[in-house]
Amino acid sequence: MSILKYLLLIIAYSYQLLRVKCSSSIKISVIIPVYNSEDFLSRSIQAIMNQTLKDLEIICIDDASTDRSLQILNEFKEKDSRIKVISMKENKGPSICRNTGINVANGEYVGFMDSDDDVDNRFYENLYNYTANNDMIVGNYVKSINDSDDYIPNRRFGKTVFVWDTIFRRKFLDDNNLRFPTNIRYAEDKIFRENCYKYQPKIFKTPDEGIYYYYKQREGSLCNRGKRYMKHMTRRINRIIKKRNQHKRRNIAEIKEYSMI
Repeated sequence: MSILKYLLLIIAYSYQLLRVKCSSSIKISVIIPVYNSEDFLSRSIQAIMNQTLKDLEIICIDDASTDRSLQILNEFKEKDSRIKVISMKENKGPSICRNTGINVANGEYVGFMDSDDDVDNRFYENLYNYTANNDMIVGNYVKSINDSDDYIPNRRFGKTVFVWDTIFRRKFLDDNNLRFPTNIRYAEDKIFRENCYKYQPKIFKTPDEGIYYYYKQREGSLCNRGKRYMKHMTRRINRIIKKRNQHKRRNIAEIKEYSMI
């Protein structure tokens, strides 16, 4: 072996040791692709900052936003040293942004969040509690709209097609060269998950304990929700609110009736 090759091996080995040492205290790297989300971005970043699991790394990739998103990210970066901000020179799409985040992540696990969503402040601690010997830990999510605190329970069973309700062991992703497909801009998270399943990961589905990721849907988001769909979502949420209020009134009436006996 030549001296040059020997030196290169030493450098590579030293880098890996340094990376492991630096990342040992980071349990989860949360990756957030950002594009023109100024109206909702502060809520999303604050939700991660407020997590009960403090050993987090927050990686925000601004995808050449044309609004104040990058400025907002830099302001939060000044407040919290756990926040990293990467700025794309031109719009690349969510797949390349997420891949960029994975490539620089230091956490034992990697999670994803959309820049207009919300999350329970216990969400990532709850997921991390189930990480022992598991490559993917799947949480629970509910659907909502951005101007409402009410939500629609997710009653779908089977494998989820999203990525933001799950954390992935980073070593599992790196060992199997798993990244998001870069030739599409829709349903890339579904393909990513399907590729993960090919390598038979150890998966744990957490029980529903009321700790949710809030999938906030809005018109004009990455999923291109139209007015018709948003009206449908609003009607469904209003029906849920109406039923909930009916149950409350019924319970109050029963309590009053019982107290008169």
